[in-house]
Amino acid sequence: MKEELIRVENGLFQSDGADYSFDISVARGECIGIYVDEHLTSGTAYLDIFKRYSHIKSGKVFLCGQRAGSMELAKWIGQNTIVIDKYRFHSTELTAWDFLIALGKPACHREKAAAKQRLQSTESMCMLQQMGLNISLDSKLSALSLLDYYRLAIFRVWFIRCELFALDRLTEILRRRDVDRLMQCVQLLLRQGTAALLFDMDEEFMYRYANRIDVIKNRRTCYHLYPEEYDDRLYEILGWKSRQAPTVRGTSSGSEKVILQVSGLTFPSMAPLNFQIRSGEIAFLRDENYNTVSRIRACFLDEQSWESGIFRLDGKQYTHNELIRLIGARIGIQIDRPDRPSDVLFDNLTALDNLSTCLLPKAGRKLIRRKMVENILDEACQWFSREALLQPLCEWPLPQRLRFSYYKWYCINPRLLICFFPFAGQESSHHEMIINMLVTCARRGMAVWVISSGIDAICEKTENKEFLQRLRYINEPG
Repeated sequence: MKEELIRVENGLFQSDGADYSFDISVARGECIGIYVDEHLTSGTAYLDIFKRYSHIKSGKVFLCGQRAGSMELAKWIGQNTIVIDKYRFHSTELTAWDFLIALGKPACHREKAAAKQRLQSTESMCMLQQMGLNISLDSKLSALSLLDYYRLAIFRVWFIRCELFALDRLTEILRRRDVDRLMQCVQLLLRQGTAALLFDMDEEFMYRYANRIDVIKNRRTCYHLYPEEYDDRLYEILGWKSRQAPTVRGTSSGSEKVILQVSGLTFPSMAPLNFQIRSGEIAFLRDENYNTVSRIRACFLDEQSWESGIFRLDGKQYTHNELIRLIGARIGIQIDRPDRPSDVLFDNLTALDNLSTCLLPKAGRKLIRRKMVENILDEACQWFSREALLQPLCEWPLPQRLRFSYYKWYCINPRLLICFFPFAGQESSHHEMIINMLVTCARRGMAVWVISSGIDAICEKTENKEFLQRLRYINEPG
């Protein structure tokens, strides 16, 4: 039996004024998955335990088999754990050496001197080689590839002798093949007795690497899932429909609610449109000459009505004038690029102000504005750095602006999200990010309507299987 590192029974934790009930149990060499339901703040609160932001109020705590108190828990976490998340250091001056020595655990001069000697030892060089980390320690962190940066972060766990580390949503950051390469580094540490926590929403990733999955539902640990129960059991616990069953492209299961239904919808110089889109579906309408997009875009953004036909949203029929009032709330419009006219962002406002502007009206008058803004910022910090969120969007690089524009719709959660030529003008390296964001929005239950030129080549290259499962082709008009 493996030696237990940390165990918390019936732990009541407090984070940002809210209470969470978590059971924690991790032994040496174990890799434990943490899977959270739709209440993403639960995942934040759980992760914050290991960042020492969440504090335990009650519960039994055991450290290495010995009973301990809340202060001892906080001290042990501070001395023995590291959280590796999506926020890398962006300093242009910081080197790999600085990352390991200056930002490591050693504090006094003697400890730092010993750390420098160990970093140059044969043992360290051998570990770097096993991890496939063929870089100079004088390399700037900003110059490293994402994979090498996270390899270096894993090496840092080994170098400063941490007992436990947490990996936050790797599958949202790295390509699938790079995730597998990084997990080879993780497994090196697991074999040496270091323990790992995997925070992720990719169940296939969890099934492959986790010895157990702790399921968090309604702000509490509700189930410990073992390998013999993997697959559909996870969705039964959460009350979700299984996403494991393959979906044939071009067909609809018929079990999800119809969000959008158009019948005989006619625009100038276009054949009538007849189709429906269900919740969680990504429906693709081909438009090779921009004619369809120009007509539909004029309908939603320039207030030019259709000539005839029926438009239903959530089963209710709307006139064009009624429909215009839904834009921005129940209907989201994602243009081809958010840095062009009629975009969805306010350049001179900070990213946080952009989110607050659209989310605060939905919160109700009784909520305290300051607290709500803090909650918005905390949630957004799971996707973007706090520093970036407090900067005007005009200072953001295009890829991050683009991702943020989708994140805004993810937060608003409209019933229908219409995307006009989402891949047009984008570098091929950004296609996977756009695909991932479309899937993220679909997971929230949105009906996603993509109007674009052919995407067959993009579908062939993508590694996101869920995108292909959710994708359905709409018959071309005429």
